[in-house]
Amino acid sequence: MVTYYKDHHIDVATVQKTKPGNTVCGDGHIVLQADTYTICAVIDGLGSGKGAHLSAEKAIRAIQDHQGEDAQQILEHCNEYLTNERGAVITLLRIDYEASTLTYSNFGNIGFILYQPDGTVVQPLPKRGYLCGRVQKLSSEQFSYKPGSRFVMYSDGIEQVPKLHQYKVPSCSVSDNLLHGDFYSNKDDATLMVGNLK
Repeated sequence: MVTYYKDHHIDVATVQKTKPGNTVCGDGHIVLQADTYTICAVIDGLGSGKGAHLSAEKAIRAIQDHQGEDAQQILEHCNEYLTNERGAVITLLRIDYEASTLTYSNFGNIGFILYQPDGTVVQPLPKRGYLCGRVQKLSSEQFSYKPGSRFVMYSDGIEQVPKLHQYKVPSCSVSDNLLHGDFYSNKDDATLMVGNLK
Protein backbone atom coordinates (compact mmCIF):
# COMPACT_ATOMS: atom_id res chain seq x y z
CA MET A 1 0.00 0.00 0.00
CA VAL A 2 1.22 3.51 -0.84
CA THR A 3 0.47 6.29 1.66
CA TYR A 4 0.23 9.83 0.25
CA TYR A 5 0.74 13.16 2.02
CA LYS A 6 -0.06 16.26 0.00
CA ASP A 7 -0.40 20.01 0.54
CA HIS A 8 0.54 23.17 -1.37
CA HIS A 9 4.22 22.82 -0.35
CA ILE A 10 5.04 19.14 -0.81
CA ASP A 11 3.83 15.78 -2.14
CA VAL A 12 5.10 12.62 -0.43
CA ALA A 13 4.48 8.95 -1.21
CA THR A 14 5.61 6.20 1.16
CA VAL A 15 5.65 2.43 0.78
CA GLN A 16 6.26 0.20 3.81
CA LYS A 17 6.58 -3.59 3.59
CA THR A 18 6.82 -6.12 6.40
CA LYS A 19 9.44 -8.87 6.33
CA PRO A 20 7.80 -12.05 5.03
CA GLY A 21 6.61 -14.25 7.91
CA ASN A 22 6.26 -11.38 10.42
CA THR A 23 2.97 -9.93 11.60
CA VAL A 24 4.29 -6.41 12.31
CA CYS A 25 6.79 -4.18 10.54
CA GLY A 26 9.97 -3.17 12.35
CA ASP A 27 10.24 -0.04 10.19
CA GLY A 28 8.24 3.12 10.72
CA HIS A 29 7.76 6.47 9.05
CA ILE A 30 6.08 9.78 9.79
CA VAL A 31 5.18 12.90 7.81
CA LEU A 32 3.99 15.92 9.85
CA GLN A 33 2.74 18.87 7.78
CA ALA A 34 2.27 22.41 9.10
CA ASP A 35 1.90 25.83 7.47
CA THR A 36 5.59 26.72 7.64
CA TYR A 37 7.34 23.35 7.83
CA THR A 38 7.11 19.63 7.19
CA ILE A 39 8.92 16.88 9.07
CA CYS A 40 9.63 13.58 7.30
CA ALA A 41 11.34 10.63 8.98
CA VAL A 42 12.11 6.99 8.23
CA ILE A 43 12.90 4.75 11.20
CA ASP A 44 14.22 1.19 11.26
CA GLY A 45 13.93 -0.64 14.59
CA LEU A 46 16.85 -3.00 15.12
CA GLY A 47 16.13 -6.51 13.92
CA SER A 48 12.54 -7.28 13.02
CA GLY A 49 9.27 -8.29 14.64
CA LYS A 50 7.65 -6.88 17.77
CA GLY A 51 10.78 -5.51 19.46
CA ALA A 52 11.79 -3.59 16.34
CA HIS A 53 8.21 -2.38 15.86
CA LEU A 54 8.07 -1.05 19.44
CA SER A 55 11.34 0.85 18.98
CA ALA A 56 10.08 2.41 15.74
CA GLU A 57 6.81 3.41 17.44
CA LYS A 58 8.67 5.03 20.36
CA ALA A 59 10.75 7.11 17.94
CA ILE A 60 7.59 8.19 16.09
CA ARG A 61 6.04 9.26 19.41
CA ALA A 62 9.14 11.34 20.22
CA ILE A 63 8.89 13.11 16.85
CA GLN A 64 5.18 13.81 17.38
CA ASP A 65 5.76 15.11 20.92
CA HIS A 66 8.65 17.42 19.95
CA GLN A 67 7.88 18.44 16.36
CA GLY A 68 8.22 22.16 17.19
CA GLU A 69 11.94 21.78 17.91
CA ASP A 70 14.84 21.70 15.47
CA ALA A 71 15.93 18.50 13.73
CA GLN A 72 18.86 17.69 15.98
CA GLN A 73 16.83 18.28 19.15
CA ILE A 74 14.09 15.97 17.85
CA LEU A 75 16.69 13.25 17.24
CA GLU A 76 17.98 13.74 20.79
CA HIS A 77 14.45 13.13 22.07
CA CYS A 78 14.21 10.00 19.92
CA ASN A 79 17.36 8.74 21.63
CA GLU A 80 15.84 9.44 25.07
CA TYR A 81 12.58 7.67 24.21
CA LEU A 82 14.55 4.60 23.08
CA THR A 83 16.20 4.07 26.48
CA ASN A 84 15.82 0.40 27.51
CA GLU A 85 14.45 -0.50 24.07
CA ARG A 86 16.09 -2.52 21.32
CA GLY A 87 17.08 0.67 19.48
CA ALA A 88 16.59 2.20 16.05
CA VAL A 89 18.29 4.01 13.18
CA ILE A 90 16.66 7.20 11.91
CA THR A 91 16.88 9.84 9.20
CA LEU A 92 14.81 12.95 9.87
CA LEU A 93 14.22 15.96 7.59
CA ARG A 94 12.81 19.27 8.75
CA ILE A 95 11.79 21.36 5.73
CA ASP A 96 11.43 25.10 6.41
CA TYR A 97 9.30 26.76 3.73
CA GLU A 98 9.98 30.34 4.83
CA ALA A 99 13.76 29.89 4.57
CA SER A 100 13.67 27.33 1.70
CA THR A 101 15.98 25.06 3.68
CA LEU A 102 16.03 21.39 4.45
CA THR A 103 17.71 20.25 7.69
CA TYR A 104 18.96 16.66 7.68
CA SER A 105 19.66 14.78 10.91
CA ASN A 106 20.66 11.13 10.87
CA PHE A 107 21.90 8.30 13.02
CA GLY A 108 22.37 4.93 11.34
CA ASN A 109 21.87 3.42 7.91
CA ILE A 110 18.75 5.16 6.60
CA GLY A 111 19.65 6.49 3.15
CA PHE A 112 18.78 9.96 1.87
CA ILE A 113 19.29 11.60 -1.53
CA LEU A 114 18.22 15.14 -2.54
CA TYR A 115 17.93 15.94 -6.25
CA GLN A 116 17.96 19.65 -7.14
CA PRO A 117 16.33 20.95 -10.36
CA ASP A 118 19.74 22.05 -11.73
CA GLY A 119 21.02 18.47 -11.57
CA THR A 120 22.90 18.83 -8.28
CA VAL A 121 22.66 15.71 -6.12
CA VAL A 122 23.14 15.83 -2.34
CA GLN A 123 23.78 12.50 -0.61
CA PRO A 124 25.15 12.87 2.92
CA LEU A 125 26.94 9.89 4.44
CA PRO A 126 24.88 8.35 7.24
CA LYS A 127 26.44 8.08 10.70
CA ARG A 128 27.31 4.63 12.00
CA GLY A 129 25.47 3.31 15.01
CA TYR A 130 21.96 3.34 16.41
CA LEU A 131 19.94 5.21 19.02
CA CYS A 132 19.11 3.38 22.25
CA GLY A 133 19.38 5.95 25.04
CA ARG A 134 23.18 5.97 25.28
CA VAL A 135 24.95 9.32 25.09
CA GLN A 136 25.54 9.99 21.41
CA LYS A 137 27.10 12.86 19.49
CA LEU A 138 24.24 13.97 17.25
CA SER A 139 24.42 16.60 14.52
CA SER A 140 22.52 18.02 11.57
CA GLU A 141 23.26 19.53 8.15
CA GLN A 142 21.28 22.21 6.34
CA PHE A 143 20.77 22.51 2.59
CA SER A 144 18.99 25.11 0.50
CA TYR A 145 16.44 23.79 -1.98
CA LYS A 146 14.53 25.19 -4.92
CA PRO A 147 10.98 24.40 -6.07
CA GLY A 148 11.08 21.20 -8.07
CA SER A 149 13.60 19.54 -5.77
CA ARG A 150 12.92 15.88 -5.03
CA PHE A 151 14.16 13.51 -2.36
CA VAL A 152 14.16 9.84 -1.49
CA MET A 153 14.64 8.20 1.93
CA TYR A 154 14.91 4.46 2.43
CA SER A 155 15.66 1.78 5.01
CA ASP A 156 18.14 -1.04 4.39
CA GLY A 157 15.33 -3.28 3.13
CA ILE A 158 15.55 -1.31 -0.13
CA GLU A 159 17.98 -3.14 -2.39
CA GLN A 160 17.83 -0.70 -5.31
CA VAL A 161 16.97 3.01 -5.07
CA PRO A 162 14.36 4.03 -7.69
CA LYS A 163 15.25 6.60 -10.33
CA LEU A 164 13.17 9.59 -9.27
CA HIS A 165 12.75 11.05 -12.75
CA GLN A 166 10.36 8.16 -13.42
CA TYR A 167 7.91 9.25 -10.73
CA LYS A 168 5.64 12.22 -10.23
CA VAL A 169 3.99 12.27 -6.79
CA PRO A 170 1.10 11.82 -6.58
CA SER A 171 -0.01 10.20 -9.82
CA CYS A 172 -1.96 7.11 -10.75
CA SER A 173 1.24 5.37 -11.90
CA VAL A 174 3.19 5.89 -8.67
CA SER A 175 1.18 3.36 -6.69
CA ASP A 176 1.88 0.41 -8.99
CA ASN A 177 5.43 1.46 -9.85
CA LEU A 178 6.56 2.02 -6.26
CA LEU A 179 4.58 -0.82 -4.73
CA HIS A 180 5.54 -3.48 -7.23
CA GLY A 181 9.00 -2.27 -8.29
CA ASP A 182 12.08 -4.43 -7.85
CA PHE A 183 13.34 -2.38 -4.91
CA TYR A 184 12.48 -4.51 -1.91
CA SER A 185 14.35 -7.24 -0.04
CA ASN A 186 12.40 -10.37 0.82
CA LYS A 187 14.62 -10.81 3.90
CA ASP A 188 13.91 -7.55 5.77
CA ASP A 189 11.33 -4.89 6.51
CA ALA A 190 11.48 -2.09 3.95
CA THR A 191 10.40 1.56 3.79
CA LEU A 192 10.70 3.83 0.77
CA MET A 193 9.70 7.53 0.88
CA VAL A 194 9.66 9.79 -2.18
CA GLY A 195 8.97 13.54 -1.96
CA ASN A 196 8.48 16.44 -4.40
CA LEU A 197 8.97 20.01 -3.17
CA LYS A 198 6.82 22.60 -4.95
